[in-house]
Amino acid sequence: MTKNLIVYYSYEGNTEALVDGMKSAITADVLKLVPKKEKKTNSLFRFVWGGIQVYMTKKPKLEEYNVDLDKYDNIIIASPCWFGTFAPPIKTFLTDNKLENKNIYLLVCNGGNLRGIWKDYEEILKGNKIISKLDLVYPIKNGIEDAKKKTNEWIGSFLNK
Repeated sequence: MTKNLIVYYSYEGNTEALVDGMKSAITADVLKLVPKKEKKTNSLFRFVWGGIQVYMTKKPKLEEYNVDLDKYDNIIIASPCWFGTFAPPIKTFLTDNKLENKNIYLLVCNGGNLRGIWKDYEEILKGNKIISKLDLVYPIKNGIEDAKKKTNEWIGSFLNK
């Protein structure tokens, strides 16, 4: 039996809203990555803090989680795009857990500039098969219900419930 895992990180709630919606489209276990230390703010400082994390190639320590990646065939990775790449907690997860021979589906929430995110994913996920990629610009701001529908149609076209 094929098993699916959704691994995600969400800072402002965009990615989490899409993952919550995705649960109605597919059967999957869900792993939310939670950094041990994080600066939560709605001010513009969040962009400075996020940029520093990316440019200094930070790999934040994550709250403990227990997942046996060997039992999953399909892994959906969902992340915001920070300064043209995936968020640092995703980097921590992918460097701490060597994924091999998995079918990978990538979901990215962004502000309109993906720069090198797909190349970065392809590099860190060598040895896996990236099946499909979806990016959505400001899902909450631009209509979360429409974004959920697009996400569910996307993932449901590959992985049926």
